[in-house]
Amino acid sequence: MKKILLIVSLITLATTAAAQHLVVEKTGVDNEIVTLDNLKQITFDGITVNIEQNDGTKNSTTMGNINRIYFSDLSSIADIQQQDDNLVEYLSADEIAINADAGSAVSIYSLTGASLLTKRINAQGSAISIANLPKGIYIVKANERTTKIIKR
Repeated sequence: MKKILLIVSLITLATTAAAQHLVVEKTGVDNEIVTLDNLKQITFDGITVNIEQNDGTKNSTTMGNINRIYFSDLSSIADIQQQDDNLVEYLSADEIAINADAGSAVSIYSLTGASLLTKRINAQGSAISIANLPKGIYIVKANERTTKIIKR
């Protein structure tokens, strides 16, 4: 029954205007946010929800660990609380180092809130390439820490 309600909710919510992201709110872990442009498919296997993205990323979560699933037209960076100037170190014009714990999820957003890159770092000080980003200002978020960077 829960599966049927979830499917009906997804179909109903998918028809809302201007939604840009699918948000999976999970118990005890970070929310999963997928841009609709990158969403390939959502499938159900028993009590497991599988989300596959066009970039090849696949995530599976049991329904018991999902609080809710919804579509959002809000910016991905709406929950930024404060700036942390120690989060990022410039290694070069095309590479930054992230000063966060190993296993931290790092996201880079445009100023419009579009998610441009999400990566889990292996160690504190891990390097992330920003070579594919055009010159501009970006927001970097790792766990609850955020800062802005400028690509020149």
